[in-house]
Amino acid sequence: METMEAIAKRHSSRGFTQHELPEEALDIILRAGCAAPVGMGEYASMHLTVIQDETLLKKITEAGGRANGDPSRDIFYGAPTVVLISSSGGELPELALANAGCIAENMMLAATDRNVQSVYVWGAVMALREEPGLKAECGLPEGFEPVASVALGYEKQLTRNQKNMEMTIEVNRV
Repeated sequence: METMEAIAKRHSSRGFTQHELPEEALDIILRAGCAAPVGMGEYASMHLTVIQDETLLKKITEAGGRANGDPSRDIFYGAPTVVLISSSGGELPELALANAGCIAENMMLAATDRNVQSVYVWGAVMALREEPGLKAECGLPEGFEPVASVALGYEKQLTRNQKNMEMTIEVNRV
């Protein structure tokens, strides 16, 4: 798939089947995340945790629901795989969110290229802040804090067609 085609096809999916991702697809998606630009080249300040354990995903989902005031809400939309992006801060801790955004977008575009759908999920960060004991269950290295997550899987029903690449964000040129 060409880059612009992947950008046009990528969308936030909000309903996944329980069909697991093939290991090859997940490996490519993770490699794409690891190839993302990271401020000052501090790759050691970032960490990816792949969560596929149903029990742990359910615990995080429940904590996320409590954190956002809706305990019945499935923050991962039924996705069987979630990649938690964490940061230790590094020399410039304020770059953690920017780095996580770059990593997440690379993974979501690679997922689209492999016909895997995705959604960027903030609720996992809220959940792990709400219940810090879950961080240990996720195996986060000492000193790392979650900053983003991406849910991955196969969509129950494709909800969108390819975007037409219109300028939806106002652009100012000087």
